[in-house]
Amino acid sequence: MEWSWIIYFVLLPICVAFSMFSRGAINAQNVARHGRDADYKKHPLLAIIGSLFGGGVWAAIFTTVIGFFL
Repeated sequence: MEWSWIIYFVLLPICVAFSMFSRGAINAQNVARHGRDADYKKHPLLAIIGSLFGGGVWAAIFTTVIGFFL
């Protein structure tokens, strides 16, 4: 397996964007289930940090999987 920083940094913004889109799509369900405190718009810094962390994790997973085939 070969780790590639180039692949990771190409995948990182894509995965962060998908993480942000998924957070927005699930927001209505979270508010309905857990109340207004679950709204990501109420805590925007936490939403951004969570999206960056989630996107980074997914980019690392995808980079590792791609590394098995290169």
